[in-house]
Amino acid sequence: MSSDPAPASNASLRALDLRVPPFPRTLPRVLELLHEPEITDPAALAEIVQHDPAATARLLKQINSAYYGLRRSITDVGRAIRMMGATTAAGSVVSLGMLRMDELADGAVDACFQRFIRHSEATGFLTRTLLDGLPTGPSAHGPAPDAADGLGGTGFAEGLLHDFGKLVLFYNYPEKAAALYEEKRFRAHLQEADDRTLERLVFGCDHCTAGAYAALELHFPQRLVDVVRHHHAPPPEADAASERVLRAVRAANLAAKAMGPPLAGVAPSEETIDWDTCAAQPVWDHWRPGADAAQDEAEPNDAGPSLMDRLRATKETVMLFTDFFVSPPDAEGDDAVPDTPRAA
Repeated sequence: MSSDPAPASNASLRALDLRVPPFPRTLPRVLELLHEPEITDPAALAEIVQHDPAATARLLKQINSAYYGLRRSITDVGRAIRMMGATTAAGSVVSLGMLRMDELADGAVDACFQRFIRHSEATGFLTRTLLDGLPTGPSAHGPAPDAADGLGGTGFAEGLLHDFGKLVLFYNYPEKAAALYEEKRFRAHLQEADDRTLERLVFGCDHCTAGAYAALELHFPQRLVDVVRHHHAPPPEADAASERVLRAVRAANLAAKAMGPPLAGVAPSEETIDWDTCAAQPVWDHWRPGADAAQDEAEPNDAGPSLMDRLRATKETVMLFTDFFVSPPDAEGDDAVPDTPRAA
């Protein structure tokens, strides 16, 4: 039986007594692009980013990093966005907003914050990889998309933001968050409670609810709100496309945890799992060769050595990909959004 409480309405989410973390003024405009059903327009994103010097510097730093291995430096942000893929570039702008939260990086949750950023980036990368680059059935065994196509694609933003609620909890309750996620202080006293139950006992809400609240306040696209709220279990009314993305986010989250402590993120209990435990989870049934799309996912199945081996082989790439997201951002201008007042 699920440990989730009854689903909260958008109105009840907005009644939570939480502050929304401050983000750059460019963020709402970037998220507006993600509202569009089509692929994010690189030209539109470049128009937004060119007015944010810190975001421009970050994107140019990333495209010229060792990850891409370019022979010549790129100095034009529009070209950088086209080469990275607009979805990945947009995700980078969101990540920069997270990294600008100096009060977290220098405070009680410093270690949690750094692991949270790495895990978020890794999950975004792996979600996109599962949806666009790895087989999803017996007839889809082609190679991953060529690197020249960029890193954009379905799922990156969803994977990047899936644990957004933990950032909200860090911001509102840094001391409690450090005790829960870093010191595992409460786990020793409540052996039977699962992670989200512990969060509700400590904070009054879990990270899924807190993240959905902040996502609504920041005007995230509804599909991203749904991922933040339901990434542990899809709602019964989810359509096929939403369920596919949610499934990929859950699988990517597991794979990141299996890659070890640097990418495992933060949780009240042990974050890492071994690859056998990862492969045995029901979510992998969708990628199992010969799987029936209508098969009940309640019965665990090994995802198969080929898929797990391919995921394990991406660890070095994922580590390199996350490296350029965790360095301190460049000096910030005056474009941060002021703190949002607490809800009445």
